[in-house]
Amino acid sequence: MKERTWRRVSLIAFAWSILFFFAVIGLPFFKAPQSESFWGPTVPYKGGNETLSGYYIPPVDAQKKITITILYFSKASLDITVFATGEGSIAPQGPPLLQERPSGTSFSTEVESTQSQAYGIYIVSYNRTEFLLTVASVWSPFYGLGTFFAPAVAFVFAAGVATYYFTLVAKREEVFLKYPQNM
Repeated sequence: MKERTWRRVSLIAFAWSILFFFAVIGLPFFKAPQSESFWGPTVPYKGGNETLSGYYIPPVDAQKKITITILYFSKASLDITVFATGEGSIAPQGPPLLQERPSGTSFSTEVESTQSQAYGIYIVSYNRTEFLLTVASVWSPFYGLGTFFAPAVAFVFAAGVATYYFTLVAKREEVFLKYPQNM
C-alpha cells in the first residue's frame, strides 16, 4: 500500500515538473506593455560630485519603441546613454542608440530597438543630482524564467525516474501479493 502512495506522489511530482518545464519555456514568449521606475543615482556619493548609474532593460523585440522619461533633476546635470547589451548585463555591446545631455529639468524620448535583445541605460549625474527614471516598452514580465531551464529539465528527469521506479515497485508488490509462494 505504501508503494502505491509513493507512486501517486511521484506521478503528481512528474505532472508538476512537466508544467514547470513548459512554463519555463513558454511564459517568456508572453509579452505585454511594461513600465519600471527607478530613483537615482544608484551609487552612493563618495567624495566626488559625479556618479554613474546603470539600469537594465529586459529583452525587447526589434523595431519596438522604448520610452525613457527622466524627471526631477537639476538643469543640464545629467548625461544619458542608451545602448544594446547582453541578457543580464549592463555592459555596452555596440554603438549607443542615444547619447544626450538634457537642457531642462525633465526629459522624455523614444528610441527604437535595433535587435531583439536587452538594453541598458547609463546616467552620469553631476552635482549630486537626483532623478526619477521611468522606462516603458513591451517585454515579457517572465523574462527571468529562462534561467530556470536547467533545473526544469533536471526536475522532469528526476520525477520521471521516481515515477518509473515506484511503478515497478507497485507492480512487484502486486505480483508478491498475488503469488506469495514464488517470492
